Amino acid sequence: MHEEYIKNLFNNCNVGKLLGIEVYDLKEGHAKGKLTIRNEHINVFGTVHGGILFTLADHIGGACGNTLGKKSLLIESTMQFMKGVLAGETLFAEAKLCYAGKRIGRIEIKVYRENEEIVAMMHMVFYMKSDDHKTKTP
Repeated sequence: MHEEYIKNLFNNCNVGKLLGIEVYDLKEGHAKGKLTIRNEHINVFGTVHGGILFTLADHIGGACGNTLGKKSLLIESTMQFMKGVLAGETLFAEAKLCYAGKRIGRIEIKVYRENEEIVAMMHMVFYMKSDDHKTKTP
């Protein structure tokens, strides 16, 4: 039940909807999503803009962190870009929880093509608030 709520929350997020990101698999400590690259996602050099890859990874990582029952917010992240991506390609992102303490956690997200070739990796550190998802955060 909780996972369906989080999946719905992230699939109805304004930024995710604007870019076309879909969370399609979610369970505690794990999330998967996808994005088909459109012309609007392309940078001046003809490949996907790094900010689009970052947002995809951040969005799926955020969904993963929020499966733990508390509001989880990004504190810090690093990203490595490995391959260029063209318009028309569908990218997948998979987030896995690596560590969860009382308040701080760490997630690894890989972004890859349909053939499983990795195009980017993100490592994120997140903070788990003491309130649950029923409480509004300003």
